[in-house]
Amino acid sequence: MTIPAGDRRDPVGVINILAMASERGVDTARLAATAAIDPSGLDAPGAHVLAWQELAMIEALVAALPGLDPAAAGLEAGLRYRVSAFGLFGWAMLTRPTLGDALSLWGRLPTLGLSFSAITVSMTPAALDFTLDDRPLHALAPPVHRFLVARGLVSTAVLVADLLGEAVRPDMARSALTLPRDPNLQDRFMAVLGPALIFDDNATARPAHRLRYSGDLPPRALPLAHPAATRAAERAFLAEAAHRGAAGPVAALKVLLRDVTDGLPPADLGTAARRLALSERSLRRRLAEAGTGFRQERDAALAERARRLLILDGLTVDATAARLGYADAAAFSRAFRRWTGDAPGRFARAQPRRSTTTASSTT
Repeated sequence: MTIPAGDRRDPVGVINILAMASERGVDTARLAATAAIDPSGLDAPGAHVLAWQELAMIEALVAALPGLDPAAAGLEAGLRYRVSAFGLFGWAMLTRPTLGDALSLWGRLPTLGLSFSAITVSMTPAALDFTLDDRPLHALAPPVHRFLVARGLVSTAVLVADLLGEAVRPDMARSALTLPRDPNLQDRFMAVLGPALIFDDNATARPAHRLRYSGDLPPRALPLAHPAATRAAERAFLAEAAHRGAAGPVAALKVLLRDVTDGLPPADLGTAARRLALSERSLRRRLAEAGTGFRQERDAALAERARRLLILDGLTVDATAARLGYADAAAFSRAFRRWTGDAPGRFARAQPRRSTTTASSTT
């Protein structure tokens, strides 16, 4: 697993690094020049940086602060990842009905490029779990790896607290990073990640980095929930996300096709292209370049919703067909066989009843 050096990323990471560097007396002009970045353009609409530029800046930052544990620098950077810094995407999450709804949206849109490590969220009645996969980071210099893992864990904890509007901390946290030597730094991590935080660089189990919260959190209503506001924000950020990096159109389309009203089918090609501010031809071409196609993605979205309704919600085949917008159960059953090779009723009977939702992101 490697990090594509030319992927376009949101500039928030670089903006946070420059602000932190300035506060610590680091020459920000020299830091920006190391990554061939013009800081004056970072706030412009549609601004982006490339993956290699952000990584070069992180490497230059930790080199400029030789007496500072890179994990401490990552913690400081992670604390700056407030939801408001995510722009339209942050507003779309803040205005979702519940924390679970917000995290499902967050998990479906890795294209914003908010970090370099994939984070997966799993929601069950017992626990809300975040796991950070640092395998893409192993090829990087150890100080950069340490910075990025710390930033990813801390920014995730900050995200949860910001969405709920209260100082909630994980019930359990574990990281395979080496224990910081400075006790004060350990305390600073615990202030964000909870007193049950464990650093264990000898751990061989996967995932190596995990945050666990109470399972009571995902159904909690968000204080700023507003359906009209979230729809407006999502329309805008999906169009922006579709133009970010090679994976942008696919990731944005996955969100668009899955976030639909029950009783209505996912968007058709023309509607999807308009929502993503692309022509139909451009959307087809970008999907083909990613090795997929519109019908394949639309069918995958329908199949995912059908499985969730049949298994997690326990709906009948007739009720599932109606929720997905099919005229009758027979039409839905034919489509389900095409997607899965099985009849929906038989599929539902063969599955254990579960109550879990998973999503992944790069945060």
